[in-house]
Amino acid sequence: MVCATFGSAQLMNGKNFDVIQVGKTGISQGHVDSLTEALAKAQARGRQIPPEAMKQVRWAVIDNLVGQELIKLEAKALSIKVPKNRIDSVAKLFKAQYPSIDAFNKELKKSGITEAQFNQRIEQQLQSDIILEKKVPYPTDPTDKQISAYWELNKSKVPLNDTISGARILLKSKKGESKKAIEDKKELLKGLAAQVRLGKASFATLAAQYSDDADARKTGGVMNKFLAKSKGADFAKAISKLTVGEISDVFSTSEGLQIFMLTEKNDGKFENYKVQIEYILRVQAEQERQLKIKQYLDELAKKYKVKYLNKDYTPESAIGGAK
Repeated sequence: MVCATFGSAQLMNGKNFDVIQVGKTGISQGHVDSLTEALAKAQARGRQIPPEAMKQVRWAVIDNLVGQELIKLEAKALSIKVPKNRIDSVAKLFKAQYPSIDAFNKELKKSGITEAQFNQRIEQQLQSDIILEKKVPYPTDPTDKQISAYWELNKSKVPLNDTISGARILLKSKKGESKKAIEDKKELLKGLAAQVRLGKASFATLAAQYSDDADARKTGGVMNKFLAKSKGADFAKAISKLTVGEISDVFSTSEGLQIFMLTEKNDGKFENYKVQIEYILRVQAEQERQLKIKQYLDELAKKYKVKYLNKDYTPESAIGGAK
């Protein structure tokens, strides 16, 4: 998170005024705006963000900030302690992402925080993990029995045709785009595919974060059943040799650069549906977990009194509701 510093000009335009209160802690408009801008800029990677999308980013930032404050208060009430060696271990992993300690220190300075504050944020995140893991555990992987049960319940609904299903991450083309920009996109997509293959991230999570598909944030990049040839010859050729569960190499179409993960072939054979069923069950389990987290935070909001003081900074499904 980027730590904002507000000057006298911001005091004049109200950006330093609190728009949310969590217990005795105020969250200012300027703080929300600075984080929203930073997050939107990181996600957009140079693309223009429409107003509705920017509003959704602001809601996400507000939910994150309110949730953090509530968990912080609960951690204090429960006297949650995190061993120093665990904090140091996470800090070490984070620092390893930078080419040198000097580069890390420069980033801290740029963000306006000290190393002590950085470690404190790590501690707070770990406290949050401890509390949420206890209250709302992460879902376990779907079992073969669950996958088989889903198949038995739904196999009669499976169409027998040449359609396929899957998910994609699309980076749209821009008019007059430079060769370097195109190569950068290719490398990004290769890196995302590698993360999925190595089990470091789910395709759905990466699609929601990076894809230019309008609905990717909600769908995880999932494409409804379709005939490969309906997406054009380039698309059909690029995925023609994929087996269920595989991710394509980066390929180009009239829409832009993309990668595709084949999850289903509608030929009536159970083995060609297992990946899709597992994907569906994982998404359902995570959606259920997010609902439980929201319910838990709503309970904490009643306990610690969350107040929204500005309608423009009140999410549609605000934690604790608008007060």
